[in-house]
Amino acid sequence: MLRLIKGLIKADTVPDERENAPEGMLITGTAGLVAGTQVATETGWRPVETLCTGDRLLSFDNGVQPITDLQREHLGAVAAGHPVAALQAVKVPVAALGNDAPFWLMPDQGVLLESDKALEILGDPFALVPARALVGVNGIRLDAPGGGVSVTTLAFARDEAIYTAGGPLLYCPRPRTVIGEEEGNDMSFFSVQTLQSARYLVRSLVEARGARGLCAAPEEIDWQLPPLPGVRPLAS
Repeated sequence: MLRLIKGLIKADTVPDERENAPEGMLITGTAGLVAGTQVATETGWRPVETLCTGDRLLSFDNGVQPITDLQREHLGAVAAGHPVAALQAVKVPVAALGNDAPFWLMPDQGVLLESDKALEILGDPFALVPARALVGVNGIRLDAPGGGVSVTTLAFARDEAIYTAGGPLLYCPRPRTVIGEEEGNDMSFFSVQTLQSARYLVRSLVEARGARGLCAAPEEIDWQLPPLPGVRPLAS
């Protein structure tokens, strides 16, 4: 099916970007949540850098789920193994997605989209795209976030998508073993797209619903969370 999409699209190519394999979001080292990202916990919005194992986050379709594993590293350390891609992150300026403040996404961080076009082509309305596929939408671009920025990788008992304040649903895959999954024990249920097909889905969704269509609907979140000082509800 992805071959069909690629046959229909001639997406622009960003210099120095590679076409990621579907598993690229899990293994490239350029995924994770950048410090300052506010995530929805059972007690309200919290910066990702303040989270610990055992903290409970609001997931997209499994209610409140505890963090089972957490790792932090600095962008400089990540860049050592990925000298080109990891030196930059995806900068989302104010109002690009209806957000009140700018924020950053790692280039290969998975973003969960709900799209009629995905349903039409893939048979599933939900698809995972790398954050770099958002580049070009309302001024979203690759840029250098500066040194000393930490990146947090969260894991749960199963694959989850979590809510971010003013931003999209972000994918947190459960840890995989090196030798693979036991038969019948694969709990991955999101369709992961290559960069080219991801750009097509992003463009189609923005054309149909505007840039806010790339984010969770505010009503999905607001009623479930107590407000925290300094964090305004998402604009509708």
